[in-house]
Amino acid sequence: MTNNVTTEPALSALRAAELEACAGYLVARKAQMRMGARVASLRQLVAEQPTRTDYRAAWDAAALAFYDAVQRTRVAYAKWQRAQLVADTAWTASEGRTPPALCALDGKAA
Repeated sequence: MTNNVTTEPALSALRAAELEACAGYLVARKAQMRMGARVASLRQLVAEQPTRTDYRAAWDAAALAFYDAVQRTRVAYAKWQRAQLVADTAWTASEGRTPPALCALDGKAA
């Protein structure tokens, strides 16, 4: 298990930004799933009662909202991936990273 604890403020800030971006992605993804369920439900209502224009209008509006939710999820995922890359790059370049593991047989770095 690696030691991800650091006392360097820049790395701590980057890890915090990564966690915030992850949380933003999760919120966007949950909203997308809710909108997808709403679209499916309204699609079923329209199929059962095709003459109801109010159902069709609600379905169209929900489909547009679902498309927007998908776009927000994609942007949030890309933001999370960028934050991970920046944090991992900074961690790799830092002096505080975990030293190489010692070989159990001879005590030398692996």
